[in-house]
Amino acid sequence: MQSLTTVVQSPLFSWVATAFGGLCVVGLFWWRAGSFFCLLDRFWRLVTGRTELHDPILNALLRESLDLEKFQLIYGVKAENISDLHKFSEWKKEKQVGMRSIHKARRWIDVASSEIVLKPPKYFIRGRLGIVFLATLFIVGAEQLTSSKNALLRMRETAVWFKTDAKTVKAPFEGWSFDQVQCTTSRVDVMKLTGFNASEAEAICEAIEQDGLKNLVIKTVKQQAWTGIFFASAALLIALINFYSALGAQEAVSLRKRLNYP
Repeated sequence: MQSLTTVVQSPLFSWVATAFGGLCVVGLFWWRAGSFFCLLDRFWRLVTGRTELHDPILNALLRESLDLEKFQLIYGVKAENISDLHKFSEWKKEKQVGMRSIHKARRWIDVASSEIVLKPPKYFIRGRLGIVFLATLFIVGAEQLTSSKNALLRMRETAVWFKTDAKTVKAPFEGWSFDQVQCTTSRVDVMKLTGFNASEAEAICEAIEQDGLKNLVIKTVKQQAWTGIFFASAALLIALINFYSALGAQEAVSLRKRLNYP
């Protein structure tokens, strides 16, 4: 079977990574801006060479849509129409609220509401920080899997888990261990120690004696490393998202206190 290293270095993988990265950029744009008006407008100008429509009413509608999208893309604050943004601008000047604070608390900014700054749920911040803590623990566990030199395996019949470096077999949490010496002395003792049945004990001891575990261990350790990297990256992303979500909620709480909102 082709190794993962060969796939990573393949030009095909580079094209796949580029396409995936492009989709991520487009997805991020849509998430921030809320629509694709700006991209479609650029495409229209590229294809037709025209910057304006003939109808002045449609031109005004298009400009309003582009202005809304640009504002939402830059500040992350959602708005349905220009009049709401005008009201928001007046509120901002009256309350002397900086755009930095608004950007931090953007999830809780509703320009159509009377208070503008919404109140986060009571346990929202604690819940997000709890998720950050759990994700951090998961990252630590995934790092152990990534850096381990032992292959984590399981017997098919008895379903006994164990880890091995091809020379020594151990319990996953170091409860027991044996090597070629114990195999040579007594296979029955190995069965009692580990919970393996007779055929499993015989097979694993023969593999240790004949160095038959080496290839399986090398292959499994590589798979574990990539699995650990994948889950650690996913956990890190979850931790960062929830951490910044908690910061945004805290900024909204601080804004509401400063504005004397209940």
